[in-house]
Amino acid sequence: MDQHEDLKFLYSGTEINADVLKRMLEKNEIPALIRNDMNSGLAAGFGGSLSGFAAKVYVEEKDFEKAQKILKEFIESQEE
Repeated sequence: MDQHEDLKFLYSGTEINADVLKRMLEKNEIPALIRNDMNSGLAAGFGGSLSGFAAKVYVEEKDFEKAQKILKEFIESQEE
């Protein structure tokens, strides 16, 4: 993913769920980025946000609509 592309927030959840969603997106040729504020804060020597709910998934703006459809599938699969 080119770091100069406009990124748009898609999802926030556990690191595990964020990683599963990222893999689903990448299987559908949508590059994704996971940002984990908890890990960043701990590495810098501060606390972080709530443990387990710090991972955020971002996609390029041009892929956002397609990514939302995949996110919906992901959420529905979690409810089963």
